[in-house]
Amino acid sequence: MPAAKKKPMPTSKVEEKIAAHLEMQKKFVTVGFSENKHTQERAYFNAYSGAGATEDDEDPFSLEQFRKNFTIKITENNEATNTLEFEMEGISPAFANAFRRIIISEVPSMAIERVYFRQNTSVIADEIFAHRLGLVPILADPNEFESFDKDAHTDLLNEKNTIVFKMHVKCQKERDSNGNIVPDSILHEKVYSKDLVWLPNGSELEDESQRADEDEEEEDDDMDDDDDDDEKKHKKKKIKTFSNFSASQEKKFGKEGIKTVHDDILLAKLVPGQEIELEAHCMKSVGADHAKFSPVGTCWYRLVPTVYFKKPIVGADAKIFMSECSDPIPNHQCFELKGSGEKAEVKIKSIRGCDLCLERIRELSGESGWDSKIAVLKKRDHYIFTIESVGARKPDVIFKEAVSILKSKCHSALGRLL
Repeated sequence: MPAAKKKPMPTSKVEEKIAAHLEMQKKFVTVGFSENKHTQERAYFNAYSGAGATEDDEDPFSLEQFRKNFTIKITENNEATNTLEFEMEGISPAFANAFRRIIISEVPSMAIERVYFRQNTSVIADEIFAHRLGLVPILADPNEFESFDKDAHTDLLNEKNTIVFKMHVKCQKERDSNGNIVPDSILHEKVYSKDLVWLPNGSELEDESQRADEDEEEEDDDMDDDDDDDEKKHKKKKIKTFSNFSASQEKKFGKEGIKTVHDDILLAKLVPGQEIELEAHCMKSVGADHAKFSPVGTCWYRLVPTVYFKKPIVGADAKIFMSECSDPIPNHQCFELKGSGEKAEVKIKSIRGCDLCLERIRELSGESGWDSKIAVLKKRDHYIFTIESVGARKPDVIFKEAVSILKSKCHSALGRLL
């Protein structure tokens, strides 16, 4: 007998199936065993027309819909670790990535740019030590300072655009009150970031390349003795330094207003007789110029995961699922097994799961027969955003400034178009 032909699915059911499939593609990224599916964003009209979608199925970008659907929720603000975590929903990945890139490379901060060495007898070369100093976070608000060309002449370095630190550390053996060496006791064996001392009045290091003129010539010897004390006034030699401060920064920032974020950053190790003396100048810039100016250690986002059962997991499948995805994880709380025998069924307690169970579900979905039962989905417009500040600026302040920068970029682009 000829094989019975499968009856065609009614048109209405076909349309419903297509609509449901398109809705899943538009809302979720499918995390597969070997690859992720439906990762491309299609926020334009007629994007799904080839799949038989109607105008009602289309979902082009709408400013009104964005205002209605966009939400932001802070889930963690840890001041101890300078970490901010929040969720953004109803936003395009282009915006999420724009925030990430701006935070890393366009939000300004202060960092050491110029280092003038007077003495360095340590084993660390001047260039390497200057690089280490540049990576030390400086606790100062960059909005209080002006930007300037890093190759600018020292005459242009003033209290409005420069912060000056000095360091003078000399390693030596400790001596008692009688001048005798104390056994096994060495002073300043390690150089820390706390050894950087803020100079609110600017540079104290003489610029030997621009020495001032010598003292005025002495008066003639034949002048009367009575007039000698009045006439002999020798002008003090003017010391030319590496900055040109007209006022003290202490008036604006206070005595402890500017310092390093951390005092315990190890910079070098010395042995008795070695010495480091230098002056370091900070300037304002952005991470696009150099990574030391980035206000964050790292900044990233990830899509919110969802554990999805395409059909109920019951009977023998339920036992296999629990043994593979739940039981091996200590104190696991994402799933529970209800019932026993053939009536046993897996219930989801946490739809987001945890990192361990999500990875095990992803691996199990690649095995034969399981791809039609379980999946890990990620909502394409819902992000968990994390900012880890280096400590110079609070992470919430960094994000607000990134929003302002993006806003100014939009205004600039509109100005060019109109």
